[in-house]
Amino acid sequence: MKYCVNCKAENKQNWFYCRSCGQKTSEPKFTTNLFKMSNLGKRTDIELRTTTMQKDIQERNKRRSYVR
Repeated sequence: MKYCVNCKAENKQNWFYCRSCGQKTSEPKFTTNLFKMSNLGKRTDIELRTTTMQKDIQERNKRRSYVR
């Protein structure tokens, strides 16, 4: 039988949130630390920038040779 980690109420139907206290019934299985340990978390060649939707579509089409 599973129980809520916060209020120790029974969780027969395996709800994600406790029906008694309203909080999560279990501890998270994954953390951001696990992501940082992965290969994707170690990448430093990612560039973030802001752009408009129209500009982004035009740039992607140029890369795919739809527009010349």
